[in-house]
Amino acid sequence: MARNNLLLLILCQYLLAVGCACLRDNTPGLSDVSPQPNPMFVTSNNPDYVWDRIIDAVDDYFDIEREDPIRVYGNLVTEGRIDTRPKIAATYLEPWFHDSVTQEERLVSTCQTIRRRATVRVVPENNGFLIFTSVYKELEDLERPLGTNAGASGFTSTNTINTITNIGSDAPTSYGWIPVGRDSALEQRILLKIRYNIDNPPMTIY
Repeated sequence: MARNNLLLLILCQYLLAVGCACLRDNTPGLSDVSPQPNPMFVTSNNPDYVWDRIIDAVDDYFDIEREDPIRVYGNLVTEGRIDTRPKIAATYLEPWFHDSVTQEERLVSTCQTIRRRATVRVVPENNGFLIFTSVYKELEDLERPLGTNAGASGFTSTNTINTITNIGSDAPTSYGWIPVGRDSALEQRILLKIRYNIDNPPMTIY
């Protein structure tokens, strides 16, 4: 019996590995292992082009909630900013989503409810732009672990967050989201894609 369970576990791991390999983010240029500086400088005198290529990279991973584009007023060029909607992190059961970049991040997101949101600032600099990319992670703050057999009275920790959801349902009460730092791996992935997009203009079909 134990051997059968072990074989089943190995088979599941193999299928997951194959599935993840088939659906990996294979955008050219992402194999570059050299880390990009954050902020990353790009050379360009065309703010509209830079902005469009940044948007194209960011919306591969997030839904954009608000964008304040770069604007040119005579000799003045303003800073641009992108804010995304929070997105529940991809798990091992969702290999078609690429926001969980490392295996460790995907494993954590499979075991716990994690969400991410991103902010990108585009600051004019001499003959180009500095691109600041920040990806923030948050952990769902539940009254008790999902699927636990213990009663709610066994979890007596207090919480100062007042946002309570899921009232009246069988799921554990959610008190909101706890910041757990930044996701540098996804920041690097977005910066690499931005760099590739800017260096490789899309083909124009006439």
